[in-house]
Amino acid sequence: MIFKLALRNIIGNGWRSLINILILAAVLISLIWMEAMWYSWLVLAKTQQKQWEFASGILRSEEFDPYDTFSWEKGYAPIPADVRPHVASGDVVPILYSPGVIYPGGRQLNAMVKGIPARQKVLKLPSSGLAGSADSPIPALIGQDMAKTTQLQTGDIFTLRIKDSAGAFNAVDLEVAEVMDCPVPSLDNGTVWVDLSALREAKLLPDVATVLVLNDKALHNVSAPRYELITEKEFFADLNEMVKTKAVGQSMLFVLLIFLAMLAIFDTQALAIFKRRKEIGMLAALGMTKAQITRLFTLEGALYMLLAIVATLVLGFPLFWYFAVKGFAMPGGVDFGVVGFDRPLLFVYPWPLILVTLALMFILTAFVSWLPVRRIASMNVVETLKGGRNV
Repeated sequence: MIFKLALRNIIGNGWRSLINILILAAVLISLIWMEAMWYSWLVLAKTQQKQWEFASGILRSEEFDPYDTFSWEKGYAPIPADVRPHVASGDVVPILYSPGVIYPGGRQLNAMVKGIPARQKVLKLPSSGLAGSADSPIPALIGQDMAKTTQLQTGDIFTLRIKDSAGAFNAVDLEVAEVMDCPVPSLDNGTVWVDLSALREAKLLPDVATVLVLNDKALHNVSAPRYELITEKEFFADLNEMVKTKAVGQSMLFVLLIFLAMLAIFDTQALAIFKRRKEIGMLAALGMTKAQITRLFTLEGALYMLLAIVATLVLGFPLFWYFAVKGFAMPGGVDFGVVGFDRPLLFVYPWPLILVTLALMFILTAFVSWLPVRRIASMNVVETLKGGRNV
């Protein structure tokens, strides 16, 4: 009976109820959209970095420190004996780093030259284009951002100056084999890719590497002296830290939206108690206890949220479907130099997190609805029947 009475009261409020439901639905749609955007970006960023850079793990030379530029010149180590069979089978991809200077169009630019086997299949990097002949310039890969910086195009030839292991400088000619569409900025910005054998020859460093990319987690236990294992947790530590930082601002926006929604419910319930004093008195005179009347008004507030959830599914579905199929593109093509923002982001909806959010909103709505209803316990039945202000 209480449920039917609460539903009848909501329907009887007409436009006032509809406005409250639409406000709650708008808040829910905004919350789900933001949760989906951040979750989708995090999933895509990790997926792209695994496909293009990390695979199932990395063994990095102990001599190489990505935050110390002075270590880059000698940041390599011999490939361990236990790893060489896996390199031969293609399950481990050796990559050699070396700082260098390139001269595109007569200009001088610093670059990180990275050598990778042309026939590797572990990473998504299109390294097959690095295979070349001995009587032509060494093929090179650059990303689209690097192409804009250097003003190089496919087929252009430029000079690379690099220091070999003896301390002498070598100059070699490179030809842009392909301008690749790379979604990982760290593999694009300031980076030139060449075949591993060509880079080793230029540096006079046979059988060495800076990092060893592993195709299988079972290789984490392989004996690799002078190399340290970089786990997924360590590799994505910077990305996770950035997400935590962004989550602070996102949480503030969440709190603001939830506060506005709860304020609408609180005002509705407070106004309802003030305007329906005679009805409350009549219900009490008909035998309803104050606890039952309190449950009635609390249930009304909770029903607003249930109806808002239904409205969210109906009104929000076209929006959710659009971003799942078409994706969300940053205005003006801005990508912030961050993985995952360089192209439209197809939304993946974290349903467990969304269900928790909906449950939390329902509980908060019930609580906020109950707050103003507590005054019913102090009402005088005779005064409420008269429409008095003693509430």
